[in-house]
Amino acid sequence: MLPKIDIGDYVVIHDTGAHGFSMGYNYNGKLRSAELLLKEDGTVKQIRRAETPQDYFATLDYPGLKDEK
Repeated sequence: MLPKIDIGDYVVIHDTGAHGFSMGYNYNGKLRSAELLLKEDGTVKQIRRAETPQDYFATLDYPGLKDEK
């Protein structure tokens, strides 16, 4: 059993193997989260930023959907 979590809590998935970012999905609009690396000395480094709505719609070519600059 896992403990109860609340909004704002951190969840660590250790050793995800092939099921990390590369196997993420967004068929239902769920954006991929950032990835953090826990180094041997105990420090943490962000190695991939979280996706944004702009990333999600970046390849969609629909007039008026995104700001044209």
